[in-house]
Amino acid sequence: MKHGLKRFTRCVLVAALSVSLAVPTMAATKAEVQSQIENLKSQQSELETQLASLKKNKSDTESYISELDSKIKTYLAQLEEVSAQLEQTESEISITQDNLAQAKEDEKTQYTALKARIKAMYESGDDDYLQMLLGSGDLKTMLNNQEYISKINEYDHNLLVSLQNIRDQIAAYEAQLEEQKELQEAQKEQYEVEKESLEKIVAQKEEELVAIGSDIDSVNYDISSTQEEIDAENSLLQQIIEQERKAAEEAARKKAAEEAAQKKAAEEAAAKKKAAEEAAKYNSSSSSSSSSSSSSSSSSSSSSSSSSSDSSYDDSSSSSSDSSYDDSSSSSSSSSSSTGMIWPVGSSSITSYFGYRSSPTAGASSYHRGLDIGASAGSSIWAAASGTVTTASYNSAMGNYIVISHGNGVCTVYEHCSALYVSAGQSVSQGETIAAVGSTGISTGAHLHFGVTVGGDYVNPLYYVSP
Repeated sequence: MKHGLKRFTRCVLVAALSVSLAVPTMAATKAEVQSQIENLKSQQSELETQLASLKKNKSDTESYISELDSKIKTYLAQLEEVSAQLEQTESEISITQDNLAQAKEDEKTQYTALKARIKAMYESGDDDYLQMLLGSGDLKTMLNNQEYISKINEYDHNLLVSLQNIRDQIAAYEAQLEEQKELQEAQKEQYEVEKESLEKIVAQKEEELVAIGSDIDSVNYDISSTQEEIDAENSLLQQIIEQERKAAEEAARKKAAEEAAQKKAAEEAAAKKKAAEEAAKYNSSSSSSSSSSSSSSSSSSSSSSSSSSDSSYDDSSSSSSDSSYDDSSSSSSSSSSSTGMIWPVGSSSITSYFGYRSSPTAGASSYHRGLDIGASAGSSIWAAASGTVTTASYNSAMGNYIVISHGNGVCTVYEHCSALYVSAGQSVSQGETIAAVGSTGISTGAHLHFGVTVGGDYVNPLYYVSP
C-alpha cells in the first residue's frame, strides 16, 4: 500500500509537469527528483547488503542442518547397532537363564538322589555294610567292597560339586550378561536422548530457515519495489529534462527571432540614415553650384563649365553614396547576419536545435552543441565567414568534419560531411564551398551539424547566423 501510494503520487506529479512548462518549478522539482533517486539508490544498496547477509545466513543454516542430519544418521546407526546387540544379549540371557534353571534342576535332582541313596543305606541299617564286609571272602574283597562304597560316595560328591560349579558359572555369566544389558540399555538411552536433542535443534533451525526465506522474499520485494521507484523517478527526471530542453529551444528561438528583428531594424535604420546623409550632401552641393553660377553672368560659359565639373564630382559622390546605399540594402536582404556570418547551406530546415534533447540514436549526445540542418546528400556547404581551416579530418562521432578559425577566438564547425574540399592550414573566403552534406559518423540521415565556439566553448549558432 505504501509503495502504491508513492507511485500514485509520482503519476500525479508527472501529469502536473506535463501541463505546466514553468522553468523555475521544473528546476526545483528536478533537484528534488535527483535527490530522491540518490536516496532510493542508497536504500537499494542497503537492501542488497541485507540480502547478501540473509543469503549467507541461510547457507550457513542449511550447512548446519546438513551437519546435524549427518549426526542424527550416525546416532540412528548406533541405535540400530546397540539395539541389535541388546536383542542378542537378551536372547543370550534368556538361554543362560534356561541353562541355569536346568543346572539348578540337575543339581537338585542329583542332590535328591544322593540324599535318597544315603537315607536308604542308613535306613537299612549297618547290616548292608556288614554283610558286604562279612560277605567278602577275604580281606582283599572286603577292601575292594569298601573302596567301591567310598568311590560311590566320592562320585556323588564330585558330581554334586561339578553341578554346583556349572550352576555358579552360569549364574556368573548371567550376571555378566545382565551387566552388559544394562550398559547397552544405557547406551541406547543416551543415543536416543542425543538423537531427540539433535532433532529438536534441526526443527528449530528449519523454522529459522523458513523465517530467513521469508525475510529474503521480503527484501527481494523491497529491492524490486525500490527499483520500480527509481525507474519512475528516472522517467520523471527525463520528462523534466525534456521540458527544460523544449523550454530552452523555445527561448533560443524567441531570442534569435528578437535578435533578427533588432538586426533588421538596425540595418534599416542605418540604411535610412545613410540615405538621408547622402541626400543632404547632394542638396548642399546643388545649392552651392547654383549660387556660383548667378554671381557672374559674363563668364557664364566658363562658370557653367566649372559648375559642370563640380556637378560631375558631386554626381560621382552621389553615385558613390547611392551605390553604398544599394550595397547596404543588398546586405540587409542577404543571409548574412550582424556578426558578418552567412547561413552555411542552401536549406533552412533546422531538425535539432542547440541545447538539451533526447538522444536521436545510440551514442548521440543528449546536450546538442549546435544546429542540425536537414539538407540533401551531396549539396554544398559554404564557409560562414572568411578564415583559416584549422582541422579537416574524420572522427567516429562527427564523421568527416571541418573547423575554421575566424579570429578573436571565434570558430565554426561543420560535421557529418560526405566529402571535404579543403585541408588544414588553407585560407577560405566567406561563401566558398568547403564540403558536401553527408551522414558520416553518428548520424540518422543526411544533414549538416553546424556549431560555433567562442574561446573554445560552444554557443548557440543562432546568435551568429539565421536561415
